Amino acid sequence: MNLPIKFPSDAEVILEEVARFQALTPEKRLRSIRGILNAGALILRKSPKAAWLKQYSEEQELLAQHITREFIARHAR
Repeated sequence: MNLPIKFPSDAEVILEEVARFQALTPEKRLRSIRGILNAGALILRKSPKAAWLKQYSEEQELLAQHITREFIARHAR
């Protein structure tokens, strides 16, 4: 079906968002990042699974650290 409306591809949307972010001043970039982090923290606080999410996040961080150490030990000669 040939629709008269053109929807942007995911790549086009991402590139537009990147360009918009890069056009911001450093202060506005930091404000934007802080806003995203604050929104995530709010979602975690309000979630009925907050305890599980915190534990899972901590486990993932420890796993990432372990994998990073193994990678460095294998390749740092």
